[in-house]
Amino acid sequence: MRHVANTVGMAKQIAENYVVSQRRGEGVFLGAWKDGSPVGHAFLQWNPKLRGEYTVRVQGNFADTSNLSVVEEYRSQGIGSRIIQKAEEEARDRGFELLRLAVDPEDNPRAHALYLRHGFTDVGLPPFDASGTWIDQDGNEHPYEEWCINMTKRL
Repeated sequence: MRHVANTVGMAKQIAENYVVSQRRGEGVFLGAWKDGSPVGHAFLQWNPKLRGEYTVRVQGNFADTSNLSVVEEYRSQGIGSRIIQKAEEEARDRGFELLRLAVDPEDNPRAHALYLRHGFTDVGLPPFDASGTWIDQDGNEHPYEEWCINMTKRL
């Protein structure tokens, strides 16, 4: 997992949290590999603990997809689509009705377009602040701040 996290630019603490969550049976880490190297990932969480207005707006049980990412030089090769398809399959196999994810459509229009192509729609809530750090391949931490929208897809 650490190798995957470093290669795709995931913060160490986030990667460690995913390992713990997967061991507890709270979700599954999805990885994409090409020629023996990790090129993408996402974490699919069962029964996420989302609060506030979001839980009122969404009807049905849902799984949550987070940190979907593809290494830059491998983008636009269908890897993100395959990760989404695998997340949908895993969630559907476990009886979930919806799949949720979040994206900053202004900072990441390509991902937003990908999610729209796969049938995700905006829930209609105001954007929320998602901030943290990510680690590059050299181990340097970089802060980020995004304003994300919630999107769901009925499975």
